[in-house]
Amino acid sequence: MRTPEDTATDADQLIRFGTIATVNLAVGRCVVTLDDDSASPPIRWIEMRMGRTRTWSPPSEGEQVVLLCPAGEIGAAVALRGLASDAFGPLGDSLTEIVEFLDGARVSYDPEAHGLVIALPSGGTIRMVAPGGVRIEGDLDCTGTISAEVDVIAAGISGKGHRHDKVQTGAALSGGPVS
Repeated sequence: MRTPEDTATDADQLIRFGTIATVNLAVGRCVVTLDDDSASPPIRWIEMRMGRTRTWSPPSEGEQVVLLCPAGEIGAAVALRGLASDAFGPLGDSLTEIVEFLDGARVSYDPEAHGLVIALPSGGTIRMVAPGGVRIEGDLDCTGTISAEVDVIAAGISGKGHRHDKVQTGAALSGGPVS
């Protein structure tokens, strides 16, 4: 309940629109140019998660944001991101969920076709670190070379150390591999 001593807050100052002017990655703060061409002090932006599970996806310069300003105080504001704008329009027009990165790399999932696509730009690489191993359930199709530093084992038979039976010199073919 408001008392006469309380100072009224201008409702127009609680929620403001602006554009990211600068981003300081070291401290996780951004400066926002407001709709009246003034600038905020360095403020925080809202991440998807910031607890035991955390995300890091800094805003981009030129990205449109909504500022949530407690009690109308711009210095206490936080930037809420994710607004489509002329500078950064929508990525799609379907149910496919897409994440696109600065260099053009994309991760997308189409729930209607049940398809996950990871597309990297020319020269892009994928590195997986899994000390417990990687297991693929299903077929693996490759259009390039598959290399292994230690060995390849198929149906329990080593590609590096297996032997063949019925070996003869000359043009004859050997038998199948034995373990």
